[in-house]
Amino acid sequence: MMVHSKKVLREKMLSRLKNLSKSKREEINTDLHKQLFIQSDWQQAKTIGITISLNHEWDTWPIIEKAWQEKKNVVVPKCNPIDRSMTFHQISSKDDLEVQYYHLMEPIESKTKKVSADQIDLLIVPGVVFDHNHYRIGHGGGYYDRYLSKVDLQTISLVWQGQLVDKIEINQYDQPVSKLIVSTVN
Repeated sequence: MMVHSKKVLREKMLSRLKNLSKSKREEINTDLHKQLFIQSDWQQAKTIGITISLNHEWDTWPIIEKAWQEKKNVVVPKCNPIDRSMTFHQISSKDDLEVQYYHLMEPIESKTKKVSADQIDLLIVPGVVFDHNHYRIGHGGGYYDRYLSKVDLQTISLVWQGQLVDKIEINQYDQPVSKLIVSTVN
């Protein structure tokens, strides 16, 4: 079993994800969304924590819209680049967002309410690479690992099978997610 360097894996996987065709990306997105919506974790959750996806990530807007249709609360992260921490804020429309740090869409603090971790029923955690032990490689900032180390939440990551590797080199700061939803679309 090979242990892969995070930096190398991240770069290779980002390239692979960016090179997926539009139709393949849509097929994977649809599969991941369908699988998520039948999970009891999703169905029972009243408040969903989720990021606003970037172009190479799995599309989170259909998830956000479905949550709103089902009268769920949607909370999204606000990153603090000084201490690399995150807080989550409830949004009710795209108008509650602005482009911020690293081109991320983040909540406008003056228009949104900060929500504590104990109010989040399900946190959908993004990532670039995953292993079978539910460890992940994100974009390298450590925001989610810092956040998850301080809270006890049900976490799910949406993963295409092409993002899975045998084992990721981990350190004491890395936090696994509770569950992986894996699309087997080829």
